[in-house]
Amino acid sequence: MRNAGGYAVLYNENGVHKEADTFTCHHCCTVQHVAPKCDPADLGGLCKSCMKLICPRCANKGTCEPWEEQMRRAEASYHARRSYGF
Repeated sequence: MRNAGGYAVLYNENGVHKEADTFTCHHCCTVQHVAPKCDPADLGGLCKSCMKLICPRCANKGTCEPWEEQMRRAEASYHARRSYGF
């Protein structure tokens, strides 16, 4: 991967099992392992709204819901419920 977000080394009982570049989905924060020379369509995709890499599960949703926006809404909901006495 040209601009990987990270690098993973997976071990088994015999030593190093797999090494791969990684990226984090901008919508659900899951870490995705990128196999060498894999088809870019298998990675998930690039969200055209926020221009960030996303996993296949989020790419199939077809909506742009960045993790930070989800957390902002959850915090706003929490603060609203607290202000109402719940």
